[in-house]
Order: sequence, then C-alpha cells, then structure tokens
Amino acid sequence: MSLQKCDKCNTQFKWSIIFKSLFLAHRPIQCNQCGTEHRIIFFSRVILSFLSVIPLWIFGFIISTQLSLSISYTFSIMIIYGVFLFLLLPFFAKYNSEY
Repeated sequence: MSLQKCDKCNTQFKWSIIFKSLFLAHRPIQCNQCGTEHRIIFFSRVILSFLSVIPLWIFGFIISTQLSLSISYTFSIMIIYGVFLFLLLPFFAKYNSEY
C-alpha cells in the first residue's frame, strides 16, 4: 500500500495532492516534475465508494442492532471510522495518465 507514482517519470505524488483530488470531485492530478495529467480510474472510484459505504452500513445497521449498542456509541464509532478511512483513501486511489 503506497501512494501513486507518475506513469511517466515515476515521481511519487504527495498525500495532500491525492486527498484534494478525491474530495474535489476526482479532479485530475498533474505531476510536479513532468506535467503529465493523471485521472482516477473507474475501478478505483468503485472501490473507494465501497470502502466508504459498506463497512459503515454493516456496522451501523447490522452489528449495532445485534449488540444493542446505544445510538451515541454507534455514531461515535462511525465517525472515528470515517475519519480513519478518509486519511487512508489516498493510498487506495489509483490514477492513469494518457501518456
């Protein structure tokens, strides 16, 4: 699990650049070294969506009801998971260039 690298010059993208790209409607990333434009691949969008929604749904609706957890406890765990996930999303995002 590592951050994406440029397809042309093999320069690693910064975490902050990928993070901004993901939360600004998957905007393309430009390499700082060679200027090559990279776009997020469709499969990566699908995986990131599933990583965001499915675990929260499973915990929030299935596990918490079976364990009889309070709403505030369930909500707190979901918030912590969400923050943790958002910090890791740039490591799962895959980009391709037109290179």
